[in-house]
Amino acid sequence: MLNVLSFSGSAALGAEPQKVRERSEIETESLWKTEDIFPNTKAWEAEYAAVEKVVTALEELKGTLGQGADKLLAALKARDDAAARLERVYVYSSLLADEDTRKDQGQRMKSRSRSLAVAYGRSTSWMEPELTAVPFDRIESWMGKNADLALYRQYFDDLFRQKKHILSEREEELMALAGEVRSVPHTAYNLLANADLKFPTIKGEDGADFELSDSAFYVMMRSPKREVRKASYEGIVGAYADVRNTAAALLNGAIQNHIFSVKARGYESCLAAALDGGNIPVEVYNTLVKTVNEGLPLLHRYQQIRNKALKLDGVHAYDLFAPLITGATMEVSYPIAVDMTLTAVAPLGDEYVTALKKGFDSRWVDVYPTKGKRSGAYSSGTFLTQPYVLLNFHGGYEDVSTLAHEMGHSMHSYFSRGNQPYVYSDYDIFCAEVASTCNEILLQHYVLEQTKDPRQKLYLLCEFLEGIRGTVFRQTMFSEFEQRIHEMAEQGQPLTADALGAAYGEIVKRYYGSDYVHDELVDKYWIRIPHFYYNFYVYKYATSYCAASNIARRILDGEPGAVEAYLTFLKSGSSKYPVALLKGAGVDMMSPEPVRDAMKIFEGLLDQTEELLGQMGTKG
Repeated sequence: MLNVLSFSGSAALGAEPQKVRERSEIETESLWKTEDIFPNTKAWEAEYAAVEKVVTALEELKGTLGQGADKLLAALKARDDAAARLERVYVYSSLLADEDTRKDQGQRMKSRSRSLAVAYGRSTSWMEPELTAVPFDRIESWMGKNADLALYRQYFDDLFRQKKHILSEREEELMALAGEVRSVPHTAYNLLANADLKFPTIKGEDGADFELSDSAFYVMMRSPKREVRKASYEGIVGAYADVRNTAAALLNGAIQNHIFSVKARGYESCLAAALDGGNIPVEVYNTLVKTVNEGLPLLHRYQQIRNKALKLDGVHAYDLFAPLITGATMEVSYPIAVDMTLTAVAPLGDEYVTALKKGFDSRWVDVYPTKGKRSGAYSSGTFLTQPYVLLNFHGGYEDVSTLAHEMGHSMHSYFSRGNQPYVYSDYDIFCAEVASTCNEILLQHYVLEQTKDPRQKLYLLCEFLEGIRGTVFRQTMFSEFEQRIHEMAEQGQPLTADALGAAYGEIVKRYYGSDYVHDELVDKYWIRIPHFYYNFYVYKYATSYCAASNIARRILDGEPGAVEAYLTFLKSGSSKYPVALLKGAGVDMMSPEPVRDAMKIFEGLLDQTEELLGQMGTKG
């Protein structure tokens, strides 16, 4: 039996943070170990200077790529070595900047790292035009005689596949020179959202003053008290709404940046350009949107259940996350969350679990929210570092799930970097959410199997429904908004705050159905979603959930070879195209079936939830 759930009644939300501490107040074992990258900023400065020289020296290789296998291999190795060292410099500065966005030092170091990255882009901008000018059959011949060069076969295939979108040497140099300028909208948005926005104080669960923060948004949205949810939503989203014109200008700047690349490189659309890097057919994206829209009646049914169970006058945006059992919360300490994660992923085998435990023991994770710390969660790191995970852990089930999710990313990185050369050590973002989501699903299965009490089971069923709503339905909804605003911009329509709000509001209303009540403030919610700056990233959360649910089901069913195929996927990095890698793991993303499988899971959870609500007399 899983003994981590406590039901405190309707008066207290156990996971609510009462005070955000300073970083100096956090115990060392709960802070990520950045000293494993550089012992101090002085060492970082020394490596920065060394990498600066290496980056400049790359320009001296110009004109050598067509001179034979040895010269080409030497240039590629020099480029990869410079890139790996540059990424280590950047990651260190980025982690320091996110520890406390109020401090200038980290922001300055991160800005300098970006400038160095731009210099790297400029110093290597000639390479792809020069390389693609070499006949491919000549490179093929060289690879046949040089095994070390043959390692780059997938890289060459991918490069020549995109040859028509590669510009001249001078044009590529100009694109690289513009890199830092083009990053301004995203950089400015991050500072606006994480450092400059001020949130109000409201009355919390216990009636005491509670200072809102963006990192506490989802905690407060899960309050059993509707007045707390409403005040929190209006306080946090309202703060973003106050900067809606600035936010619209920043998002428009990011999208104009995408359009600039599309026009410069000769793509048909922003969507086609975003998918081309991973060789993802546009049909994969369109199939996801179409199939999820076919499943919207299930999401409407979920809102009907919520409306009845909570005896609401309609489901408002601040009700979407509310627990269906009043006062039911999950209170989990971080050490217990670690143990839960390790136990839940045990079906992946000893190799996986041993590596994951090593990660926890090696301080991969920065655990708790602190003043000035970047909100949200992510997995970072690079080829020459261990993985690093940023959390803002409050102690609810969502935090445990986030831990499992981000450590899934980190394990994917750990295995890819440990089994692939630098050139293939990363993985395409189309595959990026599979490992993280697989961990979440295994965690869900574990806690549900361990829970017998109907109240606890209902609580968990609702958590899992929320997982699919948030990952499949909501991210596809975000994707539709992202596609809509890119198309508006491509057609020359101005992306004002009002235009963005109208587009977002229309899509939200369609997704949530007749039991949903749309408040005007919801039209500004797009402002607090940083992923809209990532250029068609969010749909991959949905496709990844569908792929991961298929993989997890087969692993839990004990299908012969399923674990081995999955670990092979984790270790493959980008050595094959993403769709081929997933097919090797047993999932065909060209088909609508993985999406339909996720819809079936959601429907089954709805059936169980309605049944339990009926048994407990809380339905209707």
